[in-house]
Amino acid sequence: MKKGMILALPLALALAGCSHKTLKTVSEPAGTGETAQELPTVMKEGQPAAMMPKATAFRMTGDYADHVAVTIGDGGRLTYFPAPTDITANSAPLEIGDGWWLNRQGLGPGSVFTKWTFTEYRALKSVPTQDEIKASIIPGARVSEFRRLDVTPNEAARDPHALLPQLAK
Repeated sequence: MKKGMILALPLALALAGCSHKTLKTVSEPAGTGETAQELPTVMKEGQPAAMMPKATAFRMTGDYADHVAVTIGDGGRLTYFPAPTDITANSAPLEIGDGWWLNRQGLGPGSVFTKWTFTEYRALKSVPTQDEIKASIIPGARVSEFRRLDVTPNEAARDPHALLPQLAK
């Protein structure tokens, strides 16, 4: 009996030190510029969520706004490529102005563009192999500048042209 009490005491103390918190899930819809994800956020009731994804903007080396992008990491390895079912009407970037585009596909500084338009890629019956994806990359078609913005993807999508002063910095 004493042995059970000794083991139960640390557990009881640990539980007594816990405060009442709720678990809130914050999610951005797919195609908002960040990779679709749910962000678990522990917060006290009545407080705003502590963690929200930020929108990003990019410039590219040519007119590839209607082309599916993939990301190449160190050593030429693909680190991001979407499935055809991941591409929606909301995946295409939104023009901000002065060569800047609002990222809604999950691009990053190492992103490059493929020959596939969003419509063509969405129509594929299966995910292309990594070799097929690498072979589809348009030579020289890449993200040339990349910036994180001070607003969420939803806020940015409401008025992309209003982001231009933030990018002029």
